[in-house]
Amino acid sequence: MVDGFAAPPAVKQPHEMKRRRGSSSASAVKDSEGDMVMTGAVPVIDAVAAIQNVPRWQKTTEAAFGGIVAIRATQPMAFDTDDVAAAVATGFIVDAARGIILTNRHVVGVGPFVGEAIMHDHEVVKVQAIYRDPIHDFGFLQFDPAKIKYMKLVEIPLAPERAKVGIDVRIIGNDAGEKLSILVGSISRVDRNAPFYGYMTYNDLNTFYIQSAAFLSGGSSGSPVIDIDGYAVALQAGGRSEEATNFFLPLDRAKRALELIQKGEPVLRGSIQTRFLYRPFDEAQKLGLPEKTEALVRSVRPNDIGMLIVETVLPEGPGACAGLEEGDILLRINGDIVTHFVQLEEFFDNGIGSPLTLTVCRGGETIEATATVQDMHSLAPSRLVSFGGCTANNLSYQLAYTYTLPLRGVFLASTGMFLPSSSNNEGIIVDRIDNEPVNNIDDFVAALRKLPNNEPVVVVTHNVGNVHKRSSNTVVVSHAWSKIRIYTRNDHTGVWDRERVEPDPRPANVAPVDVKVAALSDPRAGPSAALCRAMVSVSVRLPVPYDGACGLLYIDYGAVVDAERGLVLVSRRTVPLNICCLTVTVGGSLALPGKLRFMHPTHNFAIVQFDPKRIGAHNLHQMTLSPHALKQGDLAQVITFNSGANPMCVSTVVSDMTEVQIETQFPPVWRSINTETVQFESRLVADYRFGVVGDEEGRTTAFWVPFNGSQDKNFSGGLPARAVQPVLQALQRDEEPQLRLLCIEVVSVALSTARASGLSQSRFEEVQRATTNRNTLFRIENVELLSKAHGVLQPLDIIISINGRLMLHVEDLAPQYTNEKLELVVLRRSKEVTLQVETTEYDGGTSKLVFWCGATLQAPHMAARLSTTKAPSRVYCSAIHRGSPADIYELQASFWITHVNGVSTPDLDAFEAAVRDCPDNTYARVKVVSFDLEPSVLSIKTCYHYWPTSSLYKDPSSENGWASKDSS
Repeated sequence: MVDGFAAPPAVKQPHEMKRRRGSSSASAVKDSEGDMVMTGAVPVIDAVAAIQNVPRWQKTTEAAFGGIVAIRATQPMAFDTDDVAAAVATGFIVDAARGIILTNRHVVGVGPFVGEAIMHDHEVVKVQAIYRDPIHDFGFLQFDPAKIKYMKLVEIPLAPERAKVGIDVRIIGNDAGEKLSILVGSISRVDRNAPFYGYMTYNDLNTFYIQSAAFLSGGSSGSPVIDIDGYAVALQAGGRSEEATNFFLPLDRAKRALELIQKGEPVLRGSIQTRFLYRPFDEAQKLGLPEKTEALVRSVRPNDIGMLIVETVLPEGPGACAGLEEGDILLRINGDIVTHFVQLEEFFDNGIGSPLTLTVCRGGETIEATATVQDMHSLAPSRLVSFGGCTANNLSYQLAYTYTLPLRGVFLASTGMFLPSSSNNEGIIVDRIDNEPVNNIDDFVAALRKLPNNEPVVVVTHNVGNVHKRSSNTVVVSHAWSKIRIYTRNDHTGVWDRERVEPDPRPANVAPVDVKVAALSDPRAGPSAALCRAMVSVSVRLPVPYDGACGLLYIDYGAVVDAERGLVLVSRRTVPLNICCLTVTVGGSLALPGKLRFMHPTHNFAIVQFDPKRIGAHNLHQMTLSPHALKQGDLAQVITFNSGANPMCVSTVVSDMTEVQIETQFPPVWRSINTETVQFESRLVADYRFGVVGDEEGRTTAFWVPFNGSQDKNFSGGLPARAVQPVLQALQRDEEPQLRLLCIEVVSVALSTARASGLSQSRFEEVQRATTNRNTLFRIENVELLSKAHGVLQPLDIIISINGRLMLHVEDLAPQYTNEKLELVVLRRSKEVTLQVETTEYDGGTSKLVFWCGATLQAPHMAARLSTTKAPSRVYCSAIHRGSPADIYELQASFWITHVNGVSTPDLDAFEAAVRDCPDNTYARVKVVSFDLEPSVLSIKTCYHYWPTSSLYKDPSSENGWASKDSS
């Protein structure tokens, strides 16, 4: 979330908080302001003077240690350009009695903040944000001084006036995450313009920056820049990558803000929505500065070498309304000559609500403009809206300046499920929702409340970097999964107050709509041409990551296998989880809400359903599934869609039936097992993800479906129609399919391997007599943990027969689906063993989730049970949210949780009971076991305001089949 700070060792993916820019290999480069900056320069310090000052510097730095703190910060929600993140930075105490710490604005952040300060003696205390400047890179945190018991707090005084060119300084902080690194530097400039860090990030404006030669890296953000007398003369803010050039923020406005906070007065900050840059006189002359005017300014300000020039005027702002233009040279404000930013800001900060008369020079002419000063705090966003994983806020001051935009509109800090299909989810501004204009966050909330449930609407957006192009996005919202919450900043408590907003969706138009599905005119398809009229598009949004899956949106084709009931077959690559929001689009013209009816536990298909009453007159094809098994040489018409979404036919023949073997991924995620697929002679078929395979009579013999391969190596294969029929027939009888499973994974082995493992000669001959095209048996690869077969069947067992019938094909496992007990003859350690094996009833998949401190916990899912031989508990971590306490303190997906604060947690109910006794903002001692069965203990600090404890469980009476419960 936070661009730029160095993460502590506890964070899995470090996010450096040090602001830096890319470097050039040349010895001198121009930055975006045109300033020449030496790269690779090192501090030049007189050797004799340096040696003489060593004892004095030692005394100064040692005295400062007690006032410098490490800040461990988390930004739990995306806000403006800051993503979710956790990191460490530096701060220093500027008021010991009140416990006030000065650090960078990009450390405090503009969004929700959770943090703690680590003192020099390693005492840890909670801190809260009490102020962040609207534009400058400083902010204040506060802690309770009474919580510090073992050390004397040191207060470092602010002395911005002591920052002079040529003085030696020390930067004391957490450079590269190392606590209390002392780095040497010297000030080379005090009048450079604010550095430019990039487009989609924070940039300072309307201030000088101090430039120094010093080697720094991530984590030093917020460090005090100390002179030899122990005064903080500046604040470390940013620098250049791989260079010895760093930027310090002058402390003039920070000192003023501190004094006002100490008095209990508001920190007023004014603006006319205009950005100024400091340019030398020679550049001002090019813009038309008269010689007379330059002489006057030089006589009044003899030490100045330049003037303030208007760089950016925001449209619709006070500066624009006053007639200011880019390139105007500022001469006076209310009659006083102004050439420095400090003077400029004094006029703005002291003149809120009042008109200022600005005298500028434009092309040699003197012009007066009157602008009314606005309250800058009112222009900065202080509220965010959370909705289905999306967070939004009013367009910020910084982005408006970066892209010269009017200060209005709603910016999506993260898109979540709201715009999961956006090709570029960075920099999106919402213009309209369902034909309602969106100018601010209140408009945004009002439009969200009215969105119809599970019906498509259009959201118009544009990117901040391209005001000329608008994008139209079709959005489907489920209010059951997308709760509207408004968070408002509260600097008194340090947390963002949360408010739940109830939806008031407008009624959806459910009147039947006539649909005409595109037909296929290719004569080669014959009767199978009608199958293209059974194909629909299915989009799936996943509101919750679990079972090892983590995507947001899946879109692919499906096949209507029963038009009368609205039953559609899709692959499990398209529907990976049983918590999902489904939309079925018929004929490319009618989008209908769908629901999941069945997910096969081992085969690569699921059945979803739409309401056929929503369709009027139509030409949907009612397909017939063939009961016959495909064999090599059978003619096949593969009906699919090309890249232009037009139907087409590939005429081919069956080349083989191939066993699917997909390697286990880590963390484990569902994969198709115990499956054979149809392969075709034509290589063209492999170019398409989905299709329906027909025979000469137009019957469906197979479905060409996409599979999830290992390491994102996805492929497609033919799923025989026969594998679908038992499930489909149950649904057509209005029954829920009931399957039982042996809960094993098998792979084929050559007869030669079986013989080497001890297969008898009589069995060998029996197998050869029974098969004409294969000389294979099947070996058990994995036995699912916690199943009834576990402990009875063993990995490496070779299955000879099931219920007296040789197992020569994967489909010979079919008796498992309907029998509570099976007799298996297996070859185990060179001996045939006859076993009575109970099957396990398929429960439909995951039925409960618990969310705690940003971790998604569940009973181990099927893929996890197949991949391990021991379950330390039935509390399995399947997902971690970035920036959450679980992420910060190194809980990982695939870990098992066995104890919380010494209390055993054998299952989810026991875990919920244990964490119920963990107070907010305290450390819970969590005993975990890795997937490789290595135990360890983690200390995880709770943060229930942003990461509450809740659960989600199956509830057939609920509209979407699931119910939730908050436990925090």
